[in-house]
Amino acid sequence: MELHKTESDLRALDQKVTLLLTKSQQQTARTESLEKKIHALEARNAELETRLKASDHNALSRHLNSLLPTTHHSPSSSCSSHHTQPPPPPLHALHSPSTNTAPKSFPRKETDIRTMPAADVTALLKELEVDVKGVVSAGERKAKLREYVGVGAEGNGGAVVEAAAAEGGRNKAKGGAEEEGKKIVDGVGKKEKGMQLPGKATGPPPGKVLPIGPRD
Repeated sequence: MELHKTESDLRALDQKVTLLLTKSQQQTARTESLEKKIHALEARNAELETRLKASDHNALSRHLNSLLPTTHHSPSSSCSSHHTQPPPPPLHALHSPSTNTAPKSFPRKETDIRTMPAADVTALLKELEVDVKGVVSAGERKAKLREYVGVGAEGNGGAVVEAAAAEGGRNKAKGGAEEEGKKIVDGVGKKEKGMQLPGKATGPPPGKVLPIGPRD
């Protein structure tokens, strides 16, 4: 009798141990899953931080590049011996958004973009994650690279910005002239209202009686 009871207790204990082991394994699996999610979030956070740093760096570099003088590429300027252009200043390198490091193929100077092979231009645009959808020809891709780097169209330099500023000044001046003309017209109209027409009687206003003095 005692033997049967002992065996029954052992089976019950074994079931409890098995249940505890199962729960422990489940808890371990949940812990491992949570750790994987935490690691994924940390990796994602690091990636976002890298991209944000690269974006801030590229914005500053693009602005600094837009202030650099660009050289004019023409046969006459290359043949002239009287006006020698100074060497182009170095570009501020942009960084790849995924690594926050400058690509090895990034051009050192603005003039280097002109001589870059088409395959290198395409590879650089891809590394910088520039959207080139619909941009097919090599010339268009070089123009896209120049625009993204911040130097603008070839030979333009700050001409686009200066032209926009000049256009704004012209529009402002035109608006001021129109406003001044309107004021002059309004002033003339007011003066004409105050003037009396020739040939019109200039007697006293209706209802007012003039005093009559003594007759001689």
